[in-house]
Amino acid sequence: MHIDPADPILLVGDAYARGRAQALCGEPLIAAVQSAIDTRLARAAPLLEKPSVRAFLLEQSRLLETLDPESAAEVAGLADGFERPFDTILAYLHLGILADFATDGCSAWSWTASASAGPILVKNRDYRGEHAALQRVFLHRDPDRPGKAVLCVGSLGSPGAFSSGMNARGFALVDTHVATRDHGPGLLRYFLMTRLLWNCRTVEEALRVIADTPHAGGGAIVMADASGSCAAVELGHRTQSAQISTPYVVRTNHFLCPERAPEGPSTEDGPMGRSTKGRYKRLRMWLEARAGGPTLAEVAALMGGHHDDGEEALCRHGEDGDSRTISCAIFAPAELRLYFSSREPCAGEWNSYECRP
Repeated sequence: MHIDPADPILLVGDAYARGRAQALCGEPLIAAVQSAIDTRLARAAPLLEKPSVRAFLLEQSRLLETLDPESAAEVAGLADGFERPFDTILAYLHLGILADFATDGCSAWSWTASASAGPILVKNRDYRGEHAALQRVFLHRDPDRPGKAVLCVGSLGSPGAFSSGMNARGFALVDTHVATRDHGPGLLRYFLMTRLLWNCRTVEEALRVIADTPHAGGGAIVMADASGSCAAVELGHRTQSAQISTPYVVRTNHFLCPERAPEGPSTEDGPMGRSTKGRYKRLRMWLEARAGGPTLAEVAALMGGHHDDGEEALCRHGEDGDSRTISCAIFAPAELRLYFSSREPCAGEWNSYECRP
């Protein structure tokens, strides 16, 4: 495992300025972002033309201004920077819950602090292939928030914590896609994650914010903080379910909490159904067998694992659908450090990033 220090893309200013600054990464990337947005929206055109979907997006736009004006401002900055209307960007960001087909995956887990090691939070990002070229590590700083900073793994053209992140106080989170029938007007998961990173120091604080926030529904968030606390939250529009346990929590792409599970799709159907259950079993068995916190090299080897001895692959190369592993993030909250592979973790190429104000 070779690790090189690296610098994130620095975004400085208020939410609008940070959104617009993404487009300063270069003209070829602007075209790539525009293509990614236009292509996905074109494919979803029949869905977006449905009156019920149009009404839902209109309500989401109205609610965003009320629930999270900073996220609304960041989307406005993205829209101006990448020369696409605000409503177009908003529709693009909502496609995951509008269609809610679990073609995108992700495997995530956290481990509490131990006598031999600090807490860690881990995610293999399984996503559509075009996002491999758009994926970046961003460091957000806001002059109006002295002493704060947010380090995010995301994609150009998408806001804040579009995949995972950590703040300068040692609170970190990642998400996984979980399809659900429990959707409704409320805050999209990506906006919620960004809000948590700007405002929370601990998992306990984040759980309170989540409980008090109206959600659009869908997905799971796995969290850890510098003190060693970890938790997973499964999101529905009507209710949410939290698991707080030690020494670890795990989520892939199906609901586990009894009250959430009936609202998700069948996990028996198709390659993704088999994959999510298999990846969960592999991670849980590996973590259960441990007597102490894993080393960085052990985590990297685990997340780069393929179909070893009949086990489900964690590092996926498109064998079970359109989704493939485009990165792996290992957050060390007590160190304020991210260890990041910007490609399949089996390649063994890693960078380290610091989250400092």
